[in-house]
Amino acid sequence: MPKPDPRKLTCTACQHENEIERVYCHNCGEKLDRSLLPALDETKESENLEKTRTKVKKMMNPNRLAWAHSLKTFVLIEVFAAVVAAGFLASQAPENAPPMKTDRMPSVDAKEMWDGMINTRPSVVVAFLEPDINYYLRKSVKGNAGSLGIKYDRTFVILDPGLVSLTAQRDAWGLRIYNTVGFKPVLADGKWSAEVQRVSIGRLTIPAGLAKLAKLDSTVLNAVAKAFEKEIKNLDRIEKIEVVQNTITFTTKPAQ
Repeated sequence: MPKPDPRKLTCTACQHENEIERVYCHNCGEKLDRSLLPALDETKESENLEKTRTKVKKMMNPNRLAWAHSLKTFVLIEVFAAVVAAGFLASQAPENAPPMKTDRMPSVDAKEMWDGMINTRPSVVVAFLEPDINYYLRKSVKGNAGSLGIKYDRTFVILDPGLVSLTAQRDAWGLRIYNTVGFKPVLADGKWSAEVQRVSIGRLTIPAGLAKLAKLDSTVLNAVAKAFEKEIKNLDRIEKIEVVQNTITFTTKPAQ
């Protein structure tokens, strides 16, 4: 349907604006001079018509949402892939995790070494090897059976330069779950503490805020702290702790 013509024809006698189809003035009856009719802006009308056609064409185009649909599909695929990858990483054992069973007997008794070190009055330097510590952890740390059929298996340590990683391993219906806390020993105001550097499930690193909310770090550390309550009380005798690959070395203070 064509648009109505917006132009007006002004009467020369009374200045009344009349519709362009009138021959005589609607107000005074004077015959109208049609030569005074303003010209129609055809260019503007053409542009408006073209804009209307373009808008209608976009509205009627069945593929107008194809780009948005493709983007949504891409995002969903990426999210799904990230979830699958996270699940795979979470199910993997930490790198360099010791085997569940080993025929290797410890070269020394870690408990006897620690007690001997603490009870020696002069300053001494004593190195503990990772396999010996893990043998003692297996015997000393006893986890509680969790709910929903989750069973405690063991706790083990992995020693890297400057970093001690404690892992609590559990079994959930045949699927092994590894909760790991990596920390470095820090001495401040004469007191030793564990400064958490990372928390992970399997090989999947957990953001610090989420780990704290889920209490993943405290769960692992508290289990070990409970088993080594006596040893932790003796940490005030320790002057220096050095962690290198597979070895942690303690230097004691001379006894007062």
